[in-house]
Amino acid sequence: MHVRQLQEYLDDQRRSHYLEGSIGEYILPNSTLAGRESLLYADIITYEEGDPIWSEPSNHEPVFGFAGGNPRPWEVCCALRDFGAFTRAGLDVVSDVWSRLDFKDEVSATEADRLSHEMALALQTTGLITEQANEDQLGYLYRSWQLPMYRMDFKRIEVPLDELKDQRDANFRSEVGY
Repeated sequence: MHVRQLQEYLDDQRRSHYLEGSIGEYILPNSTLAGRESLLYADIITYEEGDPIWSEPSNHEPVFGFAGGNPRPWEVCCALRDFGAFTRAGLDVVSDVWSRLDFKDEVSATEADRLSHEMALALQTTGLITEQANEDQLGYLYRSWQLPMYRMDFKRIEVPLDELKDQRDANFRSEVGY
């Protein structure tokens, strides 16, 4: 995946609402945003046919839900720590290596892998890797450290209710054949 493709994926995930159901008959809020916000905020929810209802913060799922082991972001942070990247000299190495490339347009994850390799070698050359570091951690740096996304647009894309209703109606007409 390159940066432009990642932005296209993000754009799909930034939409405020979407259609759900076998023919798109239900208008729902963005589930990722709604799930995160429901952990933090009280809100008023209005269903299409009903009166507004109160929604208080809920905590039905762990914030860092994962199946077994530690979450990957945690493992990446531990690897960076044990490879000396959080020391003053390590931060200089990381900055020097990762500032060589501007992650935009057609720049891909392959380039990020190459920079991860260069960074690990530079941290080793400068003697910053600690005794706690291990080979598994190197795998986290190569496979789980996120492609830099400082140029990505994460702002919510507001989808007008009328647009969703029109699409829902078109889906229904297409399904029933008139």
